[in-house]
Amino acid sequence: MRLFFLRHADANVGGRTSDSERALSSSGIEDAAAVANAFRLMKLTFTVVLSSPLERAKQTAEIATRQFPSVKIQTLEHLLSNSDPENLFRELQSFSRDSRVLIVSHEPFVSRCIASLISAGSEPKISIKKAALSCVEVGLPVQRGAGVLLWLITSEQMRLMRI
Repeated sequence: MRLFFLRHADANVGGRTSDSERALSSSGIEDAAAVANAFRLMKLTFTVVLSSPLERAKQTAEIATRQFPSVKIQTLEHLLSNSDPENLFRELQSFSRDSRVLIVSHEPFVSRCIASLISAGSEPKISIKKAALSCVEVGLPVQRGAGVLLWLITSEQMRLMRI
């Protein structure tokens, strides 16, 4: 199974909206579009897209996956920033070995998930910046220490990929 972790792109700060309703900034929209372009250039495909229910994550998922109209975005409460990665791991047990799952979420959740998957012992220090994309390969069952970090690409690198 391939898990693609995408941290949401930059969002507007403050205003009259609650944290859960904060939308992407103009820079965030550009970064999400750069992610979509990177997906195209890298010929990535997904069997499912899982997103946090917060607006900035849903928007990032929608913009980044417009080229995959047949893949529906599912929102999961346990993809919030302070959620326990074990909840996601249990959810992933229902997917097949050949699944390609895009997970759009927040910090520190994304870093904790990746760290937990690739480390059977102490937690490695990982920090995922906004609109960064990483790929972790895991077997079944999905569990701590069962994954291998294949690659990580930053939003700056994806912007440079524009053709």
